[in-house]
Amino acid sequence: MKVKLCGFSEENSLKVAIDNGADFIGFVFCQKSPRNILTKQAAHLAQFVPKNIAKVAVVVDANLDLLQEIYDNLKPQYFQLHGNENRQKIIEIKQNFPKIKIIKALHIQNSQNLEQSLDFVDLVDFLLFDNKIAGSGKVWDFSLLKNFKCGKDWFLSGGLNSNNILQTLAQSGARMVDVSSGIEEIKGIKSPKLITEFMHKIRLS
Repeated sequence: MKVKLCGFSEENSLKVAIDNGADFIGFVFCQKSPRNILTKQAAHLAQFVPKNIAKVAVVVDANLDLLQEIYDNLKPQYFQLHGNENRQKIIEIKQNFPKIKIIKALHIQNSQNLEQSLDFVDLVDFLLFDNKIAGSGKVWDFSLLKNFKCGKDWFLSGGLNSNNILQTLAQSGARMVDVSSGIEEIKGIKSPKLITEFMHKIRLS
């Protein structure tokens, strides 16, 4: 099981996530998000992330100038594209940042949305399936994924927390998960307690 913990903005909770064995650490670069972080702030936090944990820059329809700023400061291993990026945009990003891997997030409401994800399989390193409103903490019909095959590894996201993660894994068959609001007691602020509980529960799965 691979775990991505996302939306960090301060040292204490970040270090707890690292100590508890997170595989990916996400930083959100989106002004509308309560988890938005400045590039200089992310660069400061990045120094605490060991090389064996991947840094993920989460963006929403970002232009190349912002991506370059993030790249120069954070040196992420992944860009997570969480907006309406189409094939042409992803190709452009890959051409400009050939060393960066791509996670494409998709908002899933029905099986048709899942089928649309196949359009990106040949371009990206991972898919990520989320609910309609990313970061809302709301769950969706995870059972849609149970028998879904796309030839690409994918993250499950959307309302995951320590109380529902085991049931969710059984429903969806997910082997990679992404959690943000589910490890917060205050919106936008990560909770060391909830991080520890979540990671303990998922490592038992």
